[in-house]
Amino acid sequence: MPTQTPIVLLHAFPVDRRVWAPVAEELRSSGAEVLTPDFRGFGDDVRELSTKTSLDVLSDDVAETIMRLGQPAVVGGLSLGGYVAMNLARRHPDRIAALALVDTKANADDPAAADGRLAFADRVDAEGNGWVADAMMPKLLGPTSRERNADVVAAVRTMIDENNPAAIAWVQRAMAQRPDSLEVLRGFDGPILGLVGSDDELSPPPDMTRIIAAAQRGSMATIPDVGHLSPIEAPSQVAAVLSSWLRAI
Repeated sequence: MPTQTPIVLLHAFPVDRRVWAPVAEELRSSGAEVLTPDFRGFGDDVRELSTKTSLDVLSDDVAETIMRLGQPAVVGGLSLGGYVAMNLARRHPDRIAALALVDTKANADDPAAADGRLAFADRVDAEGNGWVADAMMPKLLGPTSRERNADVVAAVRTMIDENNPAAIAWVQRAMAQRPDSLEVLRGFDGPILGLVGSDDELSPPPDMTRIIAAAQRGSMATIPDVGHLSPIEAPSQVAAVLSSWLRAI
């Protein structure tokens, strides 16, 4: 992989681009060009939410970002970002030089999980997002981070509390409709890295094993004592894995 290949890192739900900040800083320190865009409606992004409720909207947004770079990018996606990255591979494979899928899964929601997302979105519409951090953080962060890293706990809570309730609800409804992506991964001929926290409850290691089994050129790494948001829980370890992989491909 040429050293000048840009890297685009896509954030998880219901946080924003700041979840990647420590990793991005380490990668930039070694000379990489790294972009960490917010999805529309999240963080500092001021674009209107689409009337079309689909991850296609977010994938097309990312495709436009990469097009402005003038060359294909390494696309890394955390959780929701992984869903968007896989959908990007479905819709715009020419924009991707390689995929780094982090704490995510390729399968679609089963009916119960999809219904849960829709109920979540309805509650956010009715009540706002003041309850979301308390509901989600026990599963977003691993027990080691929750017990020993107050700064990470505070940072994740701040991101959730500051994000736009309408965007949170929109994305939940879009994720509920996402298709299975294993066939997309089987057809993608670029390198794929799977990276997962050992204590990830939302996308546990067996989900990542299925992703890498489908990849033509896949490799997998597990970060110990880390939950679902590994880039902010263990940024140096995640950056080291990404850097080593990039050098190898």
